[in-house]
Amino acid sequence: MHEFLDFNFSSADEISLVLGQRLKHLRIQKEIAQADMAQRMGVSRSTLNTLENTGKGSVTTWVKLVQCLGQEAQLQPLFKPVIASIADMAKQQKPVRQRVTRQRIRPGAKP
Repeated sequence: MHEFLDFNFSSADEISLVLGQRLKHLRIQKEIAQADMAQRMGVSRSTLNTLENTGKGSVTTWVKLVQCLGQEAQLQPLFKPVIASIADMAKQQKPVRQRVTRQRIRPGAKP
């Protein structure tokens, strides 16, 4: 198991694989059979098997597994906005943008 893989130098597939392995290890520590966990999650056993052994699955399936293992608190700090200054705090008060500004191509310019 690659328990201590440095995510800063890892591919998305490597990170997903390690996270799947960690969750599998946690499930086994809690002595929950794979079929039982799949039933609790509302997915097939093969879906859970794929998630645990390859790291591949939908975000919803990942969250269901995390919830069934009682690890929701681990998700809380993910992707929280970092507020390092008063200016950052003011930015957070502005309405959230829904789209990225499209770059306009000037007539006669090459893309």
